[in-house]
Amino acid sequence: MNVPQLRFSGFEGEWETKNLNEFLEFKNGINADKDSYGYGTKFINVLDILNNDFIDSNKIIGSVNASEQQLKTYSVTYGDILFLRSSETREDVGKCNVYLDQEKPAVFGGFVIRGKKIAEYEPFFLKTLLNSSSARNQISSKSGGSTRYNVSQNILSDVAIKIPNISEQERIASFVILLDRKIQKQQEKIERLEQFKKGMMQKVFSQELRFKDEDGGEFPEWEEILLKNIFNKYRETVFVKDDNYYEQITISKSGNISYRDTKVGSEIGRKRQFRVNLKKYPNTLTFIRQGVFDGAIGFIPSKLDGSIVTENMPLLELNDLCNKEFFEQYLKTSLYYEQVIFPIKPTGSAQIALHEKDWLEQIVTLPHINEQKRIADFLLNIDRKVDREKEKLVFLEEQKRGFTQRMFV
Repeated sequence: MNVPQLRFSGFEGEWETKNLNEFLEFKNGINADKDSYGYGTKFINVLDILNNDFIDSNKIIGSVNASEQQLKTYSVTYGDILFLRSSETREDVGKCNVYLDQEKPAVFGGFVIRGKKIAEYEPFFLKTLLNSSSARNQISSKSGGSTRYNVSQNILSDVAIKIPNISEQERIASFVILLDRKIQKQQEKIERLEQFKKGMMQKVFSQELRFKDEDGGEFPEWEEILLKNIFNKYRETVFVKDDNYYEQITISKSGNISYRDTKVGSEIGRKRQFRVNLKKYPNTLTFIRQGVFDGAIGFIPSKLDGSIVTENMPLLELNDLCNKEFFEQYLKTSLYYEQVIFPIKPTGSAQIALHEKDWLEQIVTLPHINEQKRIADFLLNIDRKVDREKEKLVFLEEQKRGFTQRMFV
């Protein structure tokens, strides 16, 4: 039967099956010349669809200088649905959003298909329905392309949806909007905490904020020290055998080090590799020589012990003169870039690499080891608060998915 698993009281009967072209009339968007962008009428494009719960004039990023005829032909008004016409992934192609500005119209771009409202429906309900699994599966399964996935007006026209009467649509939409508001408030709470952490780091590493020792006394002044005096390079050479399997790691630009893949030796080009030994060197830092300027640097987590790296990822053990958690925080600061990266960063457009011997020759300013620990504990406590709020956000998002999966047919 065409009824949802979860339904508000007071509603009964089956939902009707209809094609989407009974509610929307489709059109592709404007393809203007490059000089027309950046001023004029608000212009809905891909990111506006993907990054918002709904779209209004204030949320639109871009603008375009459109003629009077274009403003009429490509107008987007309250209740229209905007679809992503092209994407690199099948998961995103055909995703949609809804325009809910009752005062200011907009226009839309060439990577977007507009569904102009031609029948009665609750706009936010229809947007949510079209992003549910039933409609998404119909759209994504029919998308075509070699390097990019595309949907057409015909594909969207033929999408079959199951839809209740307008009163039930409005009730469902109100509930989903309430869930979205809870999610938005949680996101804002996380952003405030992250901004607070950023402000505290600025105060700590500029020494505007200093910590006291256990007796309430002052810690010594921060001192300059060469990185080579707190890091020791080690190498445990591994000669790759064709029949053996080896785990490899990767580093993101945010400094997150993670498992990349497991390869049989015959598929590994460089036969001379180096083993990560965290049992002997638990505070091992590494970076990508070509990526360290962009933040690809961090400490290797214990679960990646025994992985192999190439010579382009040096292995450096932090000694007892510096607290690991403190140095992890230091790597995220502008002070690190000012003291270590900018003085040795080459200029020019060619691919650049930083050898560890040059990195180790840089001077950093560090507090006393006990103040380092106080600083690390303070900042990590904020990080833990952020992580807890992010867990709450994941719960709210999963809760919304669970409800919407059961509230639609």
